Amino acid sequence: MTAENNTAPKLPTGFKVQTVAKSLRPLIKSGALYMTPKTAPFCLKCVKRWGFAVGGLITMSAHRYPDRLALVDDEGELTYTELRDQAWSLARALKDRGMGSHSRFGIIARNGRGIILPMAVKGLLGAEIMIMNIGSSAHQISGLLDETKVDYLFVDEEFLERIPEDIGDCTVVVTHVFDKDNRPDVPENYLFMQDLIDADGTSELEEKPEQGRIIIMSSGTTGIPKGVLRNEPKTPATLGAVTDRIPWRRNMVIHQSASMFHAWGWANVIIAMVTGATLVTQRQFEPKSALEQFDKYGVNGLVSAAIFLRILNDELEANPRPNPGPFEFMISSGNAIPAWLVTALTKRFGPVVCNFYGSTEAGLTSIATGPELAERPDSAGRPAIGARVKILDEDDNEVPAGTIGRIHTAQELAFTGYMASERDKFRTVDGLLEIGDLGRIDDEGFLYVCGRSDDMVIKGGENTFPRE
Repeated sequence: MTAENNTAPKLPTGFKVQTVAKSLRPLIKSGALYMTPKTAPFCLKCVKRWGFAVGGLITMSAHRYPDRLALVDDEGELTYTELRDQAWSLARALKDRGMGSHSRFGIIARNGRGIILPMAVKGLLGAEIMIMNIGSSAHQISGLLDETKVDYLFVDEEFLERIPEDIGDCTVVVTHVFDKDNRPDVPENYLFMQDLIDADGTSELEEKPEQGRIIIMSSGTTGIPKGVLRNEPKTPATLGAVTDRIPWRRNMVIHQSASMFHAWGWANVIIAMVTGATLVTQRQFEPKSALEQFDKYGVNGLVSAAIFLRILNDELEANPRPNPGPFEFMISSGNAIPAWLVTALTKRFGPVVCNFYGSTEAGLTSIATGPELAERPDSAGRPAIGARVKILDEDDNEVPAGTIGRIHTAQELAFTGYMASERDKFRTVDGLLEIGDLGRIDDEGFLYVCGRSDDMVIKGGENTFPRE
């Protein structure tokens, strides 16, 4: 086997073709590609123009489901038509100010329209986007701004105090504000996102903008975070991989507590928009109000993380009430959730608890379905469609089934490298990324994660340890 440093993970061409073929059936079954003879020409034009970028998917679903509720967040409700109109107005206003496919902008925002609308603008204009962790310190933000030279920085009011005074030519756009009638005092070079939306610029958007990269900050560091470089999805294969194992169907009502500033959260915004889902979210997960949202909107799917599912379970145990739902699925992202929590949630809701395993760099690696996780609560599931997974020893040889070794993987949405390639290093073996976890694959093909080499894992954006 050939080991290489700082060479992007890659998949054989034949494997890619097989992946697309395998993904078609679950894609059709999910309804994600649903079109009528009347809507099909416009939908196909959207895919041709923007690929699978968030802005294009919102535009497509606004044509298919104009009056359907698209987003429920702390600021209220938006239909698909309203969400599209706001995204387009924001994109035109920013293009009036010179933003385009050559531009780079950053985001520091919690779940809600404050992060979804800039995500949409990225696709509509083709700009390069840097999605920053909301836990970044003032020192980290300063270092990133100095390193990346972003043209615009979208920031929730909550994080304005962390923005350095000297930001060069960068323009700050304030996204979410706590009180719309009492906005914060800001420097002259700051703008408010709502003002840009209301301005509704006059520029025409490019017919087919060149799509810039997506830069997502990797968790687990106290220095300047690693900028993980990714491209927009080129095919719907990853969506097919998800819907092959998870009963995510057209027009569901999804509650997303998983952070949208992570790769997992961003990916689920894409899935929600392409399936015409109603996406219900909170800036900060609060179990009592989440339960109210479950009941009010008829939530039938959860996209979450172990830490939030544990909080939800604790609330239901402390304050008994009729169980919400029924849920088609409750997805936990990142490393395998504790077996005891899987058992507790399965007892309460049935075999609907699913687990996605992967990383910011590797993308989606494996999926455990509800029934699989109920039977094997400590498993990370089986490798997803489109993911190559091997367990290698210290000499880069593949180990027998059941033997613990280093997990290596490659997938369509795996990263292409780090932004600071001279500083941040990684290793691939025969095109497979060394993910940094130890694990084993049993005789039936199920993956078990046995911990990280530094004994730290990341769940829901929080650093925790396996024994916790």
